[in-house]
Amino acid sequence: MRLLSTFLSTVISTGLCSPSMDATELPDSMNIFFENHCMDCHDDEITEGGLDFLSLTWQPEDSHNESIWVKIHDRIKSKEMPPPKKSKVQDTEREELTQALGKMILEARESAYAQNGRSVSRRINRFEYENVLRDLLHDPYLKIAGQLPLDGEVHGFAKVGTALDVSHVQVDAYLDVAEFALRRVLDFPEKKPEPTIRRKYAREENQMWLGRGNPGWARFSLALDGLQINDYHSFIKAGLDPVIKRYQNGIIVDVDHAEFIGPWRKSNVRSNHVGAHYLATNKDRGPYEVKWKAVLPKPGTYEVRVSFGGGEGLSTAAPYIIHHAKGETRLLIDQSTKPTIDNLWFPLGRFTFGEKDSASVSAEISLSDKGTEGYLIADAIQFVYMDDLKNTEDRSTYLEDSSTAIFRGAYTPFYYGFNGLKAPARGNYRIRLKAKSVLRETDYVEWEGEKEPRFYPDLVLDATRRFPTPVNDRILPAKRSEPVNVYSSTLHEPNLESILPIGVFEAPPNVPEIFELEAFLEKGGMVKLDCMRLPSPMVPALPHVIQKIDPDGYPGVAFHWMELEGPIIKKWPPAAYQALFGDLPFKKEEGKIQAISEDPSRDARELLADFMNRAYRRPVTDTEFERFYNFTKAQLEENSLTDSLLATYAAILSSPEFLFHRGQPGGLDDFSLAERLSFFLGESMPDQRLRNLAKNGKLRNPTILRSEVDRLLSQPKSERFVQKFLDSWLKLDEINDTDPDRDLYPEYAGDWWLVNSMIKESRLFFTDLFTNNRPARNVIDANYTFLDERIAKHYGVDGIKGTEFRRYELPEDSPYGGILTQASVLKVTANGTTTSPVLRGVYVLEHLLGKAPSPPPPSVPAVEPDIRGAKTIRELLAKHREDPSCASCHKSIDPPGFALENFDIMGGWRDHYRSLELGSKKVAGIGRSGNEFVHYVSKKVDASGKTIGGTAFTDIIEYKKHLLQDERAIARNLAEQFIVYATGAPVGFADRDVVSDILDKCKPSEYGVRTLIHEIIQSPLFLRK
Repeated sequence: MRLLSTFLSTVISTGLCSPSMDATELPDSMNIFFENHCMDCHDDEITEGGLDFLSLTWQPEDSHNESIWVKIHDRIKSKEMPPPKKSKVQDTEREELTQALGKMILEARESAYAQNGRSVSRRINRFEYENVLRDLLHDPYLKIAGQLPLDGEVHGFAKVGTALDVSHVQVDAYLDVAEFALRRVLDFPEKKPEPTIRRKYAREENQMWLGRGNPGWARFSLALDGLQINDYHSFIKAGLDPVIKRYQNGIIVDVDHAEFIGPWRKSNVRSNHVGAHYLATNKDRGPYEVKWKAVLPKPGTYEVRVSFGGGEGLSTAAPYIIHHAKGETRLLIDQSTKPTIDNLWFPLGRFTFGEKDSASVSAEISLSDKGTEGYLIADAIQFVYMDDLKNTEDRSTYLEDSSTAIFRGAYTPFYYGFNGLKAPARGNYRIRLKAKSVLRETDYVEWEGEKEPRFYPDLVLDATRRFPTPVNDRILPAKRSEPVNVYSSTLHEPNLESILPIGVFEAPPNVPEIFELEAFLEKGGMVKLDCMRLPSPMVPALPHVIQKIDPDGYPGVAFHWMELEGPIIKKWPPAAYQALFGDLPFKKEEGKIQAISEDPSRDARELLADFMNRAYRRPVTDTEFERFYNFTKAQLEENSLTDSLLATYAAILSSPEFLFHRGQPGGLDDFSLAERLSFFLGESMPDQRLRNLAKNGKLRNPTILRSEVDRLLSQPKSERFVQKFLDSWLKLDEINDTDPDRDLYPEYAGDWWLVNSMIKESRLFFTDLFTNNRPARNVIDANYTFLDERIAKHYGVDGIKGTEFRRYELPEDSPYGGILTQASVLKVTANGTTTSPVLRGVYVLEHLLGKAPSPPPPSVPAVEPDIRGAKTIRELLAKHREDPSCASCHKSIDPPGFALENFDIMGGWRDHYRSLELGSKKVAGIGRSGNEFVHYVSKKVDASGKTIGGTAFTDIIEYKKHLLQDERAIARNLAEQFIVYATGAPVGFADRDVVSDILDKCKPSEYGVRTLIHEIIQSPLFLRK
């Protein structure tokens, strides 16, 4: 396989580099112009802006060289250069120069297009690779992008062929993740799992009251004395009444106290067992027998239960013998079934032991391997006295009414959830949760005795305790519902790679409700919870400094229980297996699924042909097929059909034909068009409808193509396009790269609800733009947005409650509206501590206006805001602009940056800056993260400025009005962003006329965003390589 990777990387790298062209001499008229008007500032001695005409050659086949000449053309044409004060250029002379230079650039680029195409054949990026494998293997939750090397970017997009190179290291990575994904397909049991319903009570779940990390937080995860939601039982850490617990346990005899013969082996692989381990038989060895003997406290009827773990491979007829007062009873028990009581015990029945009035009673249960097939497990036996069992009939009622209350959000390392219910297999599940919102009152007593406890007058506090002690906890009815985020992870302390979202529900006040959610869980997946509105304490915060977000107490959520139903499997064998092995039957050998074939060579040919046609996104040539079929046949000489095909499939998924978009210079054929369209609007390979249209040669029909665009934009997979396009264009994937400073902005620390709502607002807004064909000017300003409770509060909007997003009409004087002032963009352009007009100004010019400024000279240091509060950023920039090399760029950078200064690091409105040392007012308190903070209200924000054209503005509202005067420029930038993303090539000089034609066709719709997408796809830029 590694030899194949070397071969693949060699093939991929060959032919991607074009031979260099000799420099061509410029016409004499151009050289004379540059000598007369440009050499004073741009020769080998003075190279302003890094430009030296003496060393500059004409090599337009080189993209960097071409970009320099395009910039020269544009600056001369716009009259920015030469500077009027230094050189007088006649309009006719300027016109002749720019026309001649433009013609040369255009002819050179069109020649290159004819020879190589407009875009370089590009590799699919790592996120596209992940999506393709998800669709190809019917595994929608596969996560492999993080295991692949980072992709190169051009203009912020990992879609441009010149940046998506392939190395031997990358080929090895593709092989590794392909093998992982293919093996994952076969990770399922031999028999279709039957769904079960298991319930876990919050009082039984340690992770709900203890968690990991600082143990002091246990007191903040719980309701203590006076738990009104369960008046009958006061809270104890064990979670259950000890009497009920004793009745429940009964008499248990572990295998360590049993008598056994045979070579039993100790094991603890299965988690549901009693004691440190259980005993298991070895294959083809024996005989085996075990006897459990117990002394029961009194005669009577007992329910006898046995523990054996359950699961695949165990005997379906394990012979148990129960010796009781009436003789003996022989039972054959299916050990492959799941235990029915607490996922641990399986009832054998109810039997009478001993004579009436006898002092003590002996009982014996035995198990042997006589006449059995499969493995046996011997673990423990339980005897539960029937009278005691009747006394525990109120246990379910007790547990139903009791609960564990949580008063904090989830954050490392304080996670909580129902870890005791792990998904037995990968698949779909139904999750039911019973919960309500509550309010907690708590007194804090200093150990010195400064505050006397109200209900504990005799309480003696430990004088060595360093921090206040919480006492007098009382649970009261809540005044509002509390949102709870539900997700899953296979890890006790989740990371982004392990998390799968499930949903959100609102725990109501007063009466608990049962909420049902549907979820996909990985094998071993656990349901995790996060009370979204509540503070998220961070280490080293301590319990007594939790932020009190409600004046009447500490809000929380009381969880009663969770039920897990599943796995719910509608198709068997799984669709992923059928995608690789069709209708072939299968069996499990040595823990691995193996396809069964009567004619491996014939079946391999049929399965390989089907897989390659789907994977290559086009018809497969005979040569391509035979190459991999011969590889499969060679594998079959030493390996099974399953292993041989998996090795071949992995090679296919790492081959150039799979990794690269194909297409010859000129017009795209239907298959290449289907590929480009699908990767643009769906981030993955074409679906069957697109493939059929391509096969029949109909996709290039303009009417059909327009219909397919509408279909793709309305499908759920368009969410992939929305997410990845915004991540690239607006850099939303960097939103968590910085955290708010806990001293300057304590109200934002650990507020994941806010951050997630920021992203959701932007995605919903962008989706609305193309769904309803909104004008492109809405990128800059709009009279509406989409809000849930958290983002509404952030924007100062009242009356919106809950987690559901809704369209909201903004008032005329609102500074929000449009992508320009969405909180997500404003957070991405800040560093968590301060805001910078320079960073925000460059971002707006580059991403929203399409006027990226030149990079700063290397000798000029960046301007850092003064967090001490001595000077404002405006004052620092005024000093910075005294340098002539900085002034020209800052004329365009500073206006949008200044206009956004009223927005803090998270996009919240501010009238004053904050500082750590100087200011007019000291602000101190406890932040969301539990930290004690101090900062100062500093100087007043000034958001006024003057545009490069000399138009003055006082705030962001006036600046937006200025930008909206040129709606075509806004639409042009958005169109160019789409073109780069869709075609894998930047918009060049030769593309400008086509872009202008696209905009002309969109003008009647006020440059509607959906119209923009349609016209781009119908244009030569999209239809040609």
